Amino acid sequence: MTAQPGIQPQSRWSAYEWWQSRLAREFFSKDRKDAPVLFFIDKAELLTLQGQDEVEELGTAVSSVLAWHGNPYRPVADRCHIWGRGKREDPPPCLPLLAAAVLAAASMRRTTAGPGASAYYARLAEVLRPSWGGGQHQKPLQVHYGAIVEQWECLDEWLREQGGARGISTVRKDPTYTKIGYAQSQALVRASDHTALNRFFQAARLSPGQRADGAQLLRDLKLWSFRYPQGLSKGLRQALGSDADRSLLEPLLVALLEGWDGTVAYGRADGLLQVPLRVVLEEDSFAGWEVGWHAEAVPEVESDSLKHPGGTLELMPEAGGQVYALSGAIPSPASALRLGFTAYGAKTAVRIESGRDVLALREDPVAGGWTETDVLTVFEPYVFLFTPHGQSQLHKLLADTGQQWYRPEPVPMPGWQATPELQFSDEAALTAALARSGVQDVRCVPGRRLSLRNGLRVKPEWRQRSLFLLGGEPDVMVPQEFREPGLVMLDGQPLAVPAEGLVALRGKGLATGQHVLSADGSEITFYLEQGAEPQAGAPAAPVSGTPADTVAVPLGGDARFLTAQGRFLTIPRPQEPAWWKGRASGLCGGGTARVPVPPEAVWLVIISASGEPSVILLRPEEPDIGSLSLAAKDFWSKIILFSPTGVPYATLWRRYREAALSQFPQGGFGRV
Repeated sequence: MTAQPGIQPQSRWSAYEWWQSRLAREFFSKDRKDAPVLFFIDKAELLTLQGQDEVEELGTAVSSVLAWHGNPYRPVADRCHIWGRGKREDPPPCLPLLAAAVLAAASMRRTTAGPGASAYYARLAEVLRPSWGGGQHQKPLQVHYGAIVEQWECLDEWLREQGGARGISTVRKDPTYTKIGYAQSQALVRASDHTALNRFFQAARLSPGQRADGAQLLRDLKLWSFRYPQGLSKGLRQALGSDADRSLLEPLLVALLEGWDGTVAYGRADGLLQVPLRVVLEEDSFAGWEVGWHAEAVPEVESDSLKHPGGTLELMPEAGGQVYALSGAIPSPASALRLGFTAYGAKTAVRIESGRDVLALREDPVAGGWTETDVLTVFEPYVFLFTPHGQSQLHKLLADTGQQWYRPEPVPMPGWQATPELQFSDEAALTAALARSGVQDVRCVPGRRLSLRNGLRVKPEWRQRSLFLLGGEPDVMVPQEFREPGLVMLDGQPLAVPAEGLVALRGKGLATGQHVLSADGSEITFYLEQGAEPQAGAPAAPVSGTPADTVAVPLGGDARFLTAQGRFLTIPRPQEPAWWKGRASGLCGGGTARVPVPPEAVWLVIISASGEPSVILLRPEEPDIGSLSLAAKDFWSKIILFSPTGVPYATLWRRYREAALSQFPQGGFGRV
């Protein structure tokens, strides 16, 4: 078979074409309409893109089609020339080659100070190399690099031809690094940085499509990033502090502003809305720490099924649409944090980066526990999760901020431990300590400029200052410099501020759920919760025959269902609201909650706060008690001497006592 001029046999291009299709779908799909294209590629991104598919690595796939005895880029350039004479409906067939160029730039930024040309070509020669090895291939890669510049210009031209239908081009020529600057600029900003940059544009009161000076944009962004670094990647934060990267960043920021639509959109992955999946640590008074996930809902997506190598992760609406309930093949937090995790659905995607060693967690009323966060501020409580590798980093952070190192607590995540609750008080010391500690993806932000006052807090036992009862909304104190009209926003709408600065939020028709107050880019979040109608009185009366669907149980003391086999079923019950006691409501100790009755339940057993037991028959069934576990014996020991009188089921209860008593050694009980 004779190949066409400039075209090599198809088998040599199969892996290259797989990467062409994958990159086109990720970065240049129709879902990217009117969004700036950030063609960021590093090793972690490549692993995510490759997934579980058995295909050659990007560098190997590109290297196998290059012509190593002349201009190495000629075969790709020939394909692009043929493409250029066609319909040009899809991106030019140079995406894998350009991705390799960006990968070299990203690798250089991790290992070499400054973006010099010699360092770049050395990294490019590591990504692209002939199959026979050797060290003489760097020179032709550098000498003929102008062919890659032409491919960047070809991609830019094609994106502009599409009129934004496949994304807005951010390809810009750098006046200093006229050749390698194309790849280096794309290696500066990740797709995940885009949402944070949009927040910056909004905070700076810039307008979509506004013409702006790149140098001024960069100066403003540097100042803003010190105060609000959340969402900015480590690479971009480093670039903001590098004078050598100024000429690369300035035109890129201008391009991003030109393509901004005026909104702060959710991040995307492979054209899909990215669901934030964060670790949540819940404290259980009986079981200790419990670890799970908090999946924040994204707009206009009620549910989705996401495929991953381990199965299907199901997202369903929960908590008034603010979060998703997870079911199906839910990833293990320990495994996902160590190895990374990616799942794709019809509308959404989930991505978790690998290699995390320290996590900061803050209290979150919606999640119901301590939830992963990337920002720290003073006078707020935090808990840290850490691995043995991250312990030294966290120990240094706490020592440098004057915190005492206490014995960590075990958590149900293999290889992880948790600190007790911590609170920082010195903002400058915290900022400096974070920079020295080596802790990644966690930054310090200034203390709140707005403060909440008064209000009826629902759960002070959580020390949650942000959860209030609906109808007992807090007041907000606004500093003098933000009292002019239009400077303070409540849920995105201007909030009128009186001269004294104290704004009452009661009577403004706020609904349950999350509310956000903001001023000059600083935010404070609070939540409103509907109060339950308290019920006072005794539990439900005994039921005979078929058990009722639900039964009322007291909120205080201990309450469990008992089966015919002598097993006890715990009953999840809400706690009595702390404000009952805090507000001297007189309701403490008398509240009940109605709970569903399991079909196997025969008895409802209640032990009051004073230790007095009582039993209620739910349905008649003879005992069938075999062996009892240690836990079951322990609970039986509290009630086995109890003998009710004056009730029709006293005889049946006696038979249950006798059957249970046969499982204990003789003489094992006596009244004290």
